[in-house]
Amino acid sequence: MRDYDELGARQQWVPYLMYFNPRNAVYKSVSTDDRGFRNTTGGQIEKSTALLIGGSTVFGIGATSDGATITSRLNELTEHNWLNFGGRAFNSTQEAMLVHLADIKKVDGPIVVMSGINNLTRLLLPGDFSPMYGAFFQQSLFEKQMAVAAVGNRELSRMLFAGVRAKYGLAKKTTATAQSKSSKADSYAAMLSVFERDCEYLQMVAKNSGTTSSFVLQPFAPWLNKTLTTQEKQLFALLDQEAESFSQVLNELAEYRDQYSKDIHAICSKVGMKYLNLNNALELQQPDWMFVDRAHLTDSGYDAVARLLVRDLAL
Repeated sequence: MRDYDELGARQQWVPYLMYFNPRNAVYKSVSTDDRGFRNTTGGQIEKSTALLIGGSTVFGIGATSDGATITSRLNELTEHNWLNFGGRAFNSTQEAMLVHLADIKKVDGPIVVMSGINNLTRLLLPGDFSPMYGAFFQQSLFEKQMAVAAVGNRELSRMLFAGVRAKYGLAKKTTATAQSKSSKADSYAAMLSVFERDCEYLQMVAKNSGTTSSFVLQPFAPWLNKTLTTQEKQLFALLDQEAESFSQVLNELAEYRDQYSKDIHAICSKVGMKYLNLNNALELQQPDWMFVDRAHLTDSGYDAVARLLVRDLAL
């Protein structure tokens, strides 16, 4: 996990995606190629090209090597050449844009998206949710920096004179108006609309490539009826000490579990994507050490997920 922390500290600011994994990074547990994609083992170019798309779970945080990620395990378990399209802290729009920007010329194997937690988690965190742009991690940092960059000399002068007028009571009187913020229900509906748009794009890519697309709701420890191991309890307790304010979000995530799965399933059916909810998998509810934190898995956890994808999606 120290390797992943150091890798995360080196994330690069890039156009359109906002940020992506550093290029040509090499650590004992993880490495990336010259575009920032995680290296995958066991691939064979002559086989059909398949994509596994998603956030940091697809990237493989917690895996002890590139060979222990889901994509590497799928290369061993299937007849496809799987590519790791995992970005850290990506929402569904960033995941879809990564596919578009990569411009893979040959996608003749399955397209599988394993995601879902980031969209819902980001919705529950502070910050506005745009019906067009959605909401993304590090949004407040982006907005602050762009606001500073947009202030030119002329605007600084205006701000200076405005401050002087206010100080000496010369400012124009204005009528204060309260800004209305959309309700959580409205933001949730907007989030689902954004998700549907992104699924439609990936389904279109699959259809144009003559292949299939699937959406997999990623395993999330609080959504599994799992008895936690001693290691998982200790790790979760340490994480909770570092982010005490996140407890409210965890409670809300638990409340959304059934409704969110139902809504995601309905959207997938509408756009023509297969749907699989790994939080119902009995294999992930065993009393084995599966999670390094609530969203990322151990080598055993990633291996179990890869086998479930092969079985339940007929890969």
